Amino acid sequence: MSGLKKHAQNKLGRSLMLLGLLGFSLSSAQAPPAASNSPHIFLLILENHSYGQVIGNPNLPTLNALAKRGSLARNYTGVTHPSLPNYVALIAGSTMNMVGDDPAQSFAGATLASQLADQRLTWKGYMQGLPAAGSNVNYAGLYGKKHNPFMLSSDLVKQPKQLANVVPFEQLQTDLQRGQVPNFSLLVPDLCHDLHGDLRCLGRANVERTGDAFVKMWADQIMASSVWKPGAALIITFDEGEDQQGGGGRVATILLTPGGQGGRVSDQPYNHYSLLRSMEDHLGVPPLREAACAAPMSDLWP
Repeated sequence: MSGLKKHAQNKLGRSLMLLGLLGFSLSSAQAPPAASNSPHIFLLILENHSYGQVIGNPNLPTLNALAKRGSLARNYTGVTHPSLPNYVALIAGSTMNMVGDDPAQSFAGATLASQLADQRLTWKGYMQGLPAAGSNVNYAGLYGKKHNPFMLSSDLVKQPKQLANVVPFEQLQTDLQRGQVPNFSLLVPDLCHDLHGDLRCLGRANVERTGDAFVKMWADQIMASSVWKPGAALIITFDEGEDQQGGGGRVATILLTPGGQGGRVSDQPYNHYSLLRSMEDHLGVPPLREAACAAPMSDLWP
């Protein structure tokens, strides 16, 4: 091989190498950042207990232990009375003019569910006692539609694909075992496990102990699952208290996160709109209605 030809080949090789390195550098610089941990928020709603009826109550050892293990909002209130409009407020950022507990009411407009669907994020409502996925019955055994705000949305009930996300509570165990829980899960116990109960539930003390055991069973499963990692949160709140503070009564609200600092408390004036705002912030969707004016619970949930 002539010296001139060899020199040309060497020069070409060096040029190709430089181009390759440049291409690698550019592709590295333009590569998207690694995706953050996918959020998995579990919101468990219990019933009709004021703050002082929960914190320090010997019938509720699990709730009190979780309040110490996680973060506790001590000045948190519902937004109105009775139950139904508080459930609506937690997914719509407004009571949507709902009055009373009549499950024949409905409302139109955006909800947290529709926001998530628009962003291709996932959600489910796990309803204890619901006869079947998407069932629109008002009552069935210990199930009450008044505690299922998704089924009060006139827009959602017209969409079969979204209706399929409202499922019997037992589906949660399967979804946890498969690691296939959605980005947002609304967890609603039946009338004998929500701490409120009715005449079929053998008295208040029994309802409290039964409800506390229910919380323990599901909190343990959630926090032992494969989705319990950075980005996950378990929030336990009550629809309303038995006083008038804040419009819906002062209630205990507990927040747990993987590796979260235990024993953190806040006396900031929060309510259901503050919680919705915080969940929307963590899910990456804009705040709805009154939630846009509410302060997020950033001292408890950075």
